[in-house]
Parts: sequence; C-alpha cells; structure tokens
Amino acid sequence: MQRDFLEQFIDENREAFDHATPNLKVWAEVNKALDARRPQAKRVMMWSKARIAAAVVVLVAVGALFGSYLTRVNDQEAAATAGLVSPELIEAEQYYNGEVQKRYSQLANYAYDKSVDQDLQQIDQIMAELRADLAEVPKGMEEQIVSNLIKSYQTKIRILERVLDRTQSNHSKTSKSASDEVGI
Repeated sequence: MQRDFLEQFIDENREAFDHATPNLKVWAEVNKALDARRPQAKRVMMWSKARIAAAVVVLVAVGALFGSYLTRVNDQEAAATAGLVSPELIEAEQYYNGEVQKRYSQLANYAYDKSVDQDLQQIDQIMAELRADLAEVPKGMEEQIVSNLIKSYQTKIRILERVLDRTQSNHSKTSKSASDEVGI
C-alpha cells in the first residue's frame, strides 16, 4: 500500500510542527467562529419544539378520528337496535308514556302513599330488562317481549288509576266532612 506524499512528509517532520503554537489572534478567530455557530443551536432547539408540537397535533388528530369512529359504531348499533323495534312499539310506548305522565301529574295534586313510586320504579326496572332482552332476542321471539312491555305499561296505568281513584275519593270525603263541620 502506497502512502500519500503529504502523510509521509508529516510523519517525517512531525517534531517541526509540534513546537509552534498558534497566535492569540488565531484563538480569537476560533472563538468568533464558535460564537457564530451558537444561533444555529437555537434553530435546533426551535426544530425540536416544532417536532413536539407536530407530535401533539398528530396525537390529537388520531384521538379525534378514534372518537369519531367510536361514535359512528355506537350510532350504527343504536340504528340496528332501533331496526329490531317496530314502529308500532315506538308508537305504543309514546302513547303509554303520555298516559302514565297524565295520571302521575293528576296524582301529584294530592297527598298519596309514596310507596307507589317504589312499585312503579320496580316496573321500570323490569321494562329496562325487557328492552335489553329485545336487543338480544332471536328472530321471532320479539313479539312476546313487546307484549310483555305493553302489559307493563298497562299495569303502571292501572296502578296509577287505582291510587288516583282512592286518593280522590279520600280527598272528597275529607272535603265533604270539612264542609259539614263548617255548616255549608
């Protein structure tokens, strides 16, 4: 292997190069050159901050896309569940809910036994279980569950009507006895 002429010259004359020390002006120029490079370090820091900001933007975008996907999946599941529920059931539920609310608001005008509320809540829990079963029931079995839901609504209405009748009759008896005492 042949050595380069410059390398051979340096190797042979190394001692002549080592005794010389650079002038102070040379070191001053080196310091100036190093100081000139320091703003570049600020640019590097700026780029690292930009990388962090870009990573945050990417994470937020991925999170938004994932959230959108989950919302779309939930909407599709709700639409599939709604597809299992017939329009007749929806119409019947609206009717019965209106009737229950009407009777409940009439009952609210009177003092009544609050244990009725607990009974109605138990029926509501049963109805919630029936709705959950409706989403999981095999084809052909929906009718039985829908029938049970309607029966539950009818039971709620009957309970409210009985309590309302008793409360109204008790209230009218109390009103009549109070008016008799006054002499009306």
